[in-house]
Amino acid sequence: MLVGLVSAKGSPGVTTSALALASQWPRRSLMLEADPFGGDVRAGLGNGEWPPTAGIMEAVVDLRSTDLDAALGRRVHRPTEYSPAVLAGIGCVGQASTLPWSRIGAALARLPGADVVADCGRFAVADGVTPLLRACDVIVVVTGSSLRAVRAASRIAPLLQEELEVRAGDPRVSVLVVDAGAPYPAAEIAGACRLPLLGELPDDPRAAAVWSDGDRPGRGFGRSPLQREARGLAGALAASGGRRGAA
Repeated sequence: MLVGLVSAKGSPGVTTSALALASQWPRRSLMLEADPFGGDVRAGLGNGEWPPTAGIMEAVVDLRSTDLDAALGRRVHRPTEYSPAVLAGIGCVGQASTLPWSRIGAALARLPGADVVADCGRFAVADGVTPLLRACDVIVVVTGSSLRAVRAASRIAPLLQEELEVRAGDPRVSVLVVDAGAPYPAAEIAGACRLPLLGELPDDPRAAAVWSDGDRPGRGFGRSPLQREARGLAGALAASGGRRGAA
């Protein structure tokens, strides 16, 4: 199963959401960093100490002479005992369009024994990541609850539905609201976007900093509001199975 997370404008926490969800996934999981504007996992969660050969660019080179399982075995990195396995993304803007996203997406959607949660960053039709989104079983629009964020999310919703060839209301394209109620409630946001509401993630700076900045988790990290909500959402997504059924 391949789940793609995107934002409409700016970054309301797509990377943090993807890592939190993957860390709570009920089956074996992989977090793929596919932000076309450059990834932050190496500097954030990895604190700048990421192995230089562990990333998607190196995996793509491997695919010229081996299969995906072997490439992932060489290039995936799990930086801490509490984090998911991660395939780190590109280093700079402009590299995304050079990658074979259709091939990568098709292979990851059929990855045996594991599901993939992909941080696809900010959505743009011509950013080079759209072929990966087409291979997703489920796309989740991650948005804040401000008027500006909601308006942006509502504009990309029909474009994403078109990419997956689903109608408005189909749960294969849904919305995840970060910090709902500041000021608009999640249900109202989902209605404005004409998307099913997957759920909410709280404004939990202390727990979020573990994923965004590599902070050491406190003793209650696993019971933090962020991780508790991520656990429920991950379970719902995994149970949905997307188009192809559970992996």
